[in-house]
Amino acid sequence: MNISKTMIPSDCQNTSCKEFATCCFVATEVVKVVDTDDIHLMFVGQGAGRDEDINMNPKNVLRQPFIGKAGAYLRNMIKFLWDEGILFNVAISNSVRFHPLDANRKDRAPTQEELDNCIPILNRDIDTLKPKILIPLGMSTTSALAPHAVGATMGKIVGTSNIYREIKTIPLYHPSFLTRCYGKFFANQQGEYHVRCLNVLKNCVLEQLNVE
Repeated sequence: MNISKTMIPSDCQNTSCKEFATCCFVATEVVKVVDTDDIHLMFVGQGAGRDEDINMNPKNVLRQPFIGKAGAYLRNMIKFLWDEGILFNVAISNSVRFHPLDANRKDRAPTQEELDNCIPILNRDIDTLKPKILIPLGMSTTSALAPHAVGATMGKIVGTSNIYREIKTIPLYHPSFLTRCYGKFFANQQGEYHVRCLNVLKNCVLEQLNVE
């Protein structure tokens, strides 16, 4: 299986944003294992994490998304399906490109203003890549990309279908939640949330492959 990777820089020039000076400018990553321009699934997380943070990695100008523990879980889920012979191309991105922190330097969800500032970059990448299905990860991103989900729990909306920018949008638990539940990914994991996520992903891909 040949794997090719490319990065789309955020190229943000919004200097009025209060996060601009310390923004990680995390890129959108495109990973192809199928010889086609189609992007079957595009995963969208909340924002950069500690591992992507500019202060922890100052020499990495073009920052890859999802490189920490949650990223490992997500990437291992994708690889698990590839190893089962279900081959598909993916893009991996975030709704905001900086690391949202509260006053105590703890992770937090981005505010609506921050989402409004950053979402044009995500929208540009979505419009460029034209993924078959968008997968918002976690409540913050799901609320931004699937407004019908506002006020609901992730348990209620995982696997449900909505439309964002004329693209089918199917929410999934954020992999950071899965790491809190199960630690590292392993193939024989039988946990409810883990199995549910894999089944949703498998069904999404098989639906697209059957259509093609």
